[in-house]
Amino acid sequence: MIFVTLKRKNNNLVGFSIKGHADFAEEGSDIVCSAVSILAYSTVNTLDLYLNDLDFIDDGNVMTLLIENSTEETDVIFKFFETGIQTLLGNYNKYVNLDYEEV
Repeated sequence: MIFVTLKRKNNNLVGFSIKGHADFAEEGSDIVCSAVSILAYSTVNTLDLYLNDLDFIDDGNVMTLLIENSTEETDVIFKFFETGIQTLLGNYNKYVNLDYEEV
């Protein structure tokens, strides 16, 4: 299972952590892992266009992203990520879990 934790600060999304594997299909063919990966990397790359203080790590086991402060732009970008994960939950809730954490 992929565990996604969205991080909140003062009711605004400021990051996420992702760990685990969906095990929906064999490695290289897993559409659930691919979907989470593209949502995560699209979020990171888009935030990088607006911010200089992006704290991002992908060590192969855990992917983490954290920003210092939210803005209108980052709120929209994180909402896109959250909506994408929630959409996956609609069809693949056996393979993806979503939680929230206050930071």
